[in-house]
Amino acid sequence: MAGYRAPHPQRPQIRRIAHRQTQTARVVGLVLMWGIIALVALAADRAIPREHLPWKPLALVDPIGAATRIKAARTGEDPAACRDVLKQGGVEFVEVAARTSGFCDVHDAVLMEAGMAPLSPRDAPMTCKQALAVSLWERQVVQQAAFDTFGQAVVSIDHYGSYACRRMYGQDDAPVSQHATANALDVAGFRLADGTVISVQKDWADAGPKGRFLRRVRDGACKVFLTTLSPDYNAAHHDHFHLDMGGRAKCA
Repeated sequence: MAGYRAPHPQRPQIRRIAHRQTQTARVVGLVLMWGIIALVALAADRAIPREHLPWKPLALVDPIGAATRIKAARTGEDPAACRDVLKQGGVEFVEVAARTSGFCDVHDAVLMEAGMAPLSPRDAPMTCKQALAVSLWERQVVQQAAFDTFGQAVVSIDHYGSYACRRMYGQDDAPVSQHATANALDVAGFRLADGTVISVQKDWADAGPKGRFLRRVRDGACKVFLTTLSPDYNAAHHDHFHLDMGGRAKCA
């Protein structure tokens, strides 16, 4: 019959061979891709400082890096790991009893006693992840900036509180504040070894070393805490830095 073509007896076999070749090529491609990824990861693991690698464990001795905030947030969610990092970093603390009052709920909290510049007042209970972030910031940002700018250490960090059972801005219809879970710290200023006081309220607009120091520690806080708010954010923060590990990611 005109136009009729008999089926090729080898066509099904050719299809099977082609299918196997395609599958083999995909497997080989995946193996090569993961092999390249593994080699790149191995090279990065050896060549890139640990503070930039999210899979490396967090340590208080590490400088601030690209992965610091991620690692601090992740480590802080594990109570045992959080405390281990504090202990290995030489930070002494005591446990704070859990408390619940209305919409305020504090658990997994500690009170730092030694191993960093003391907080003033000393009664500043914080969740372990917040305490971890504060310790890291004090050691790798605040002290470094103080020595670079003034040639001396910060011996005290003045603050307005960590725990307060309230809503944001004290308004009844506002969201619950991170302070209501002891997951925040409001820093008002710093005291140097020679007695010099650096105040967020008085020195933020300073064009000299005090102002440069405050902006440097604010910028460094943004690489550690999830939320960092300064006088640049709004009038409510004209006299302090709000630092927390539970809010939305924001640096202002």
